[in-house]
Amino acid sequence: MVSGKENGWNEWSRHVLAELERNNLELKEVRNELSAARTDIATLKVKAGVWGAIAGVIPATAAVLIVLLR
Repeated sequence: MVSGKENGWNEWSRHVLAELERNNLELKEVRNELSAARTDIATLKVKAGVWGAIAGVIPATAAVLIVLLR
């Protein structure tokens, strides 16, 4: 015969395990989103570097042309 105390623990343990599984799934989702955000940030850093280089080359080229055409 199962006492009321043991029966309550069985129900509670199922609830705790279900919550742990739910938390595990949410943690995996957060990790995936963090990984995607890191990739996006790395991509943006590369794009910013390229655009910065282009922005620096344009005035430098103009300055060289002005000096050469004088």
